[in-house]
Amino acid sequence: MKTTTLLRERHKLKNQEEYQVKYNYLRFVTPAESEVAETERREILNRLSTRIQPGYKGSKPDITDISPGCRICGEGTWSCLFINGVCNSRCFYCPAPQHDVHEPETNTLLFPEPDDYIDYLKIFKFRGMSISGGEPLLTFEKSLSFIRRARKEIGDELYIWLYTNGKLFDREKAKKLADAGVNEVRFDIGATDYNTDKVQQAIGIIPNVTVEIPAVPEEFELMKQKMRELKAMGVKYLNLHQLRLTPYNFNKLIDHDYTFIHGEKVTVLESELTALRLLEFSIEGNLGLPVNYCSFVYKNRYQKSAARRRHALKMLKPGESITESGFIRRLSFLPEVSSGIEKILFFDEETGDFLFIPENFSQICKIPGQIKITYFVAQLAPQPSAISEFKSVALNETRDIGIERTLAQPEIILNQTEATQFFNYLNGDQIFHQPEESKWINLLRFENIEKGLQSYY
Repeated sequence: MKTTTLLRERHKLKNQEEYQVKYNYLRFVTPAESEVAETERREILNRLSTRIQPGYKGSKPDITDISPGCRICGEGTWSCLFINGVCNSRCFYCPAPQHDVHEPETNTLLFPEPDDYIDYLKIFKFRGMSISGGEPLLTFEKSLSFIRRARKEIGDELYIWLYTNGKLFDREKAKKLADAGVNEVRFDIGATDYNTDKVQQAIGIIPNVTVEIPAVPEEFELMKQKMRELKAMGVKYLNLHQLRLTPYNFNKLIDHDYTFIHGEKVTVLESELTALRLLEFSIEGNLGLPVNYCSFVYKNRYQKSAARRRHALKMLKPGESITESGFIRRLSFLPEVSSGIEKILFFDEETGDFLFIPENFSQICKIPGQIKITYFVAQLAPQPSAISEFKSVALNETRDIGIERTLAQPEIILNQTEATQFFNYLNGDQIFHQPEESKWINLLRFENIEKGLQSYY
């Protein structure tokens, strides 16, 4: 994706604000390095172009054969429950602290017992759930209790998987997990110095066994050996993530000779290239081990948009619609002459606005006036605030959760020419070129999920 100059500067400022003085210790990619790296990435993808199936607007290079859980994630119908918050490993790349014990949690919501969580899954129509930790095997019986309850109450249509570093894994646990209804176990072998003995314990018992790790540049040659080993033992999928810098792992990551790149968050250049090289190694070597590169931009775009869309459905009002990015879009027509306009538009008595949906634009485009576009974001909230609309959603007779709706940014006014250009864009006009103007950048980022992998800068 070619990021506009304005967005690049915004990202850089945001990255600087996050790390403050520590930002100066980071070595970011130079323009010359960027050109070399983007050329290598492009050449890899070109060489593989007839043998891969890019997905999610190119943010995943190959989705030819990915885990059912990954497909559910892409659909936006996956819930991840963090069961305990503690871990028995200290991987240098871990993005968050894992030493504070807490109740099972997802999206800021605590679920001490399974029943409320199962109702949460039902209310929001999740098709997949996963158990993560820290390390879920540290509280094995609690993990089992949530899995059993979900399988019993929702049935086989729910796909269930569990993340583990494998240190406490054995065949007895594998059998209990399978009996409870687990479809897949994902092992982070980076936590065990790439030892695969524990992975072997799951083969033949758990239906789908996956290895899911960050693409660590230093381990490229080792991973080529391990990929053959994983395929031979019966591992179904290899998921590779991009290394991401966080305030928590900052001191550990800067000890490595990495090149950092800007974006919504700071990520590691060599990690993405390593993942793509391993993807090519698997395909060109006919290993038969599917490699799913889960880029940071995929997770940042698709997982966030899914959450926004899920909550927006609960807060949508008449005359409004939801964008691809999951924001609530409110279109108002500001006519120069209002006579007769109410016959083709929805009048909102609360705001005094004439509202319409994109499909109605052809009916009003010839009427003199302006278009006002307002975007709202819906998200979970523990309690009402003075600046947002709030709704309680009942999970059951004893538990409610709150969703708030807030203004995502100040309203945008388009004249007739701009409005026509905008609605042509919504209808798939390929000629549209995004101007380097704040108005358009602010508008389009609420509309569509970006295409492609991230730019290097």
